[in-house]
Amino acid sequence: MERIDLQYDILKQLISYSENLIPALQDIIEELKGNKREDTGNYLNEVIAGINWEIEVYNQCADIINERSSYIDKKSMITAVKNLGISLNSGNYLLVAECLEEDFIPFLNKLTLVAKMIVQP
Repeated sequence: MERIDLQYDILKQLISYSENLIPALQDIIEELKGNKREDTGNYLNEVIAGINWEIEVYNQCADIINERSSYIDKKSMITAVKNLGISLNSGNYLLVAECLEEDFIPFLNKLTLVAKMIVQP
C-alpha cells in the first residue's frame, strides 16, 4: 500500500473518531467548568490522548491536507499545544477548559472538515 493510500485511510478513521471526540471534548469542558465528577481527571486524560492522536494524524497527513486547503495553521496548533501544557501544569481546570474550548474545538472541527474534503470530494 502506498503512503497516499494509508493517508486516505487514516483520514477516514479520523472523521469517525472525531464524531466521538468532539462531543467528549464538549462534555469534559462542562465538567472542568464546575460539574466535576470522580472520574473527571481520567476522562480528561482520555480526551487529551484522543487530541494527541488527531494531532499525530495531522502531522502524518500534513502534505495532502495543506495541498487541498489552508484551513489549518500549524503555528496556531503548536501554540494551542503549548497553551494546553501550561494550563494542565497550572492545575487550574478553568484554564484547561478555556484552552480546550478556544484552541482545540476549532482545530478538531477544521481538521475533520478538511479530512472530509479530501476523502469525500
